[in-house]
Amino acid sequence: MTPGQKQSTTNASQESLTVVTTDDFNVTDIEAPIRDSRHVDCLSLGKLYKAAAEQKECSNEVAYRVYELLSSILYITLKPQDIGEPYGPVCVFEGRRSLVPSDLRGEQSVILGELATGIRNPGLRARLADIVWLNDKKRADMAREAIMAYCRIIQDVLEGKAQFRTETLAASSKEGCKMLRRACRISHETGRKEPEASNLYDFVEKVIQDSIDQENLSGFFNIGEISLHFRIGDLGSVARNAEKFAGYRKCHPYLSSNLWDLAALAHRQARNKEEHRRCLVAKAETFVEIADVAEARGEIFIAVDNYRNAIQLLRELQNTRQRRTEIEEKLRHAQSSIRDEMGVIATTFDVTEAVKAARTAVSGQSLSQALVEFVCLSESPDPDELRTEARNHAEENPFMALFTGNIVDKDGRTLSESPSYAGDGEDGEDALHHIIIRNEGLRRQHDVQGLIEPARQQIRSEHSLEISDFFPFAEMSPFVPADRVGLVAMGIARFFGGDFHSALHILVPQLENSLRQILELQGLDTSAIQSDMTQEIRPFSVLLKKERETLEKVLGPAIIFEIENLFDYRGGPALRHQLAHGLVTADQCYGSDSIYACWFIFRLFCLPWFRDWESIAGILDNP
Repeated sequence: MTPGQKQSTTNASQESLTVVTTDDFNVTDIEAPIRDSRHVDCLSLGKLYKAAAEQKECSNEVAYRVYELLSSILYITLKPQDIGEPYGPVCVFEGRRSLVPSDLRGEQSVILGELATGIRNPGLRARLADIVWLNDKKRADMAREAIMAYCRIIQDVLEGKAQFRTETLAASSKEGCKMLRRACRISHETGRKEPEASNLYDFVEKVIQDSIDQENLSGFFNIGEISLHFRIGDLGSVARNAEKFAGYRKCHPYLSSNLWDLAALAHRQARNKEEHRRCLVAKAETFVEIADVAEARGEIFIAVDNYRNAIQLLRELQNTRQRRTEIEEKLRHAQSSIRDEMGVIATTFDVTEAVKAARTAVSGQSLSQALVEFVCLSESPDPDELRTEARNHAEENPFMALFTGNIVDKDGRTLSESPSYAGDGEDGEDALHHIIIRNEGLRRQHDVQGLIEPARQQIRSEHSLEISDFFPFAEMSPFVPADRVGLVAMGIARFFGGDFHSALHILVPQLENSLRQILELQGLDTSAIQSDMTQEIRPFSVLLKKERETLEKVLGPAIIFEIENLFDYRGGPALRHQLAHGLVTADQCYGSDSIYACWFIFRLFCLPWFRDWESIAGILDNP
């Protein structure tokens, strides 16, 4: 389990939590674990309190309760872009979850409110005041306290008096901007009360100027989004600087695209239609730039995807027909060579150490390195090797192989019959396939329990992750259509947060859509014309059957075989079918097959970037 989960893993019943009383706080040196720390981010503070709680567990029961509660509160995940539910559990585990603010409503929340104003560390003070206000919107005093504490965090970081997880994280980093966005949301919901509102907006403008002065391109984008969302500062200044930074030679094309978007939004808010259009045209050209470079390196899928993105964007803009024609010619050229140049996507990373110790492999790493280790923890087995293993199993256990068996659901209904093995032939192949399915189920269980889950929990404990952190994966993956980026990013974030129920229901349908995307990038039609001349999208099973050879040329036989076994084959988990018909129970969402499926889909979306992981690293690790 992740840190902070020990006490607070619950079924969301606040009555199950023991109230830490005012007397408990009064007899405990509350800030002792963090007094000598310069950290003001909740993840770092939570780790310090967790370590202090472990030290006091046997020697001081009261201090243990205090520190354990504070560590659990600090580990609650802040999701400032989620207006309806700005906080979530740090982990969900087999239907249970860690602490969320609503668990603290009532007496405990009142006690925390009394405590908050006396806390010196602004990170802890902001968290306590924010949660008290969230639980009782009548506590305007706590809203003000939270806003002021968030501002103090940013001020201290700007002045070098405090730091986030690492000293390299600036006030305009994702960490800092999460806090500023949350403060702006509280201010907005409380009616922009003075003087806190003016002070907060002054800080937003200070951070904007600091990012400009430091030429912190990603930082400027982070804070610029907040500025435009809450209508803070000078629209013209945001637009000018976004355009300037987007044109920098050192600016990564992905970031350049986002900066052109930011400039376009600023112009739109200023009602300058022509400037808005000009910036979107420039954004389309960044797609072409990415595509040209990718095609030159033989990364044809990435090239085709970005040519298509550019064309789609330009179609929405007037007077772009000539440029679209030029890019369409580039697209056709790339598609014509896609089968010759692409080959099978595969990783060349050495994952020996990751397999030996999953937690060690991802621990203490940058986010990009931790994630590449994570997706390389396992790989799809070779189909021929699986068949050989199954045949050997059948021949070594002839008595067991002779018996047939039925695969049934939880209500006893027969889903598939497992035939007996009687040598080669069609029936023998079917029997071998069922043996493979059984063996693969055991392998997935081993991989989930021994590799994937320990590594996921370790990454979750070391990195504060939300949906926005996974946008680069979804946006840059050619296997994810542009109109599914937000949905896919949400599914991945839910997976890393341990909400496998949501992750499974989001990601599995998108796998089917991604297979269509792979085929469409090659110029293939994934629909079928019916007798009445209407067109129908080919379903999952038909895609695997009709286009298997094409898909195998791109992804390799091993991955396609695993997709079939895990998502489609009726003798296996058949997750696509089970989900489509509402047959997956809540408990099954937390089973090994479901967790492995989410990991597998995330890995699939990452495959095109294995050859050039530095491109992803440059985005993820740039704060």
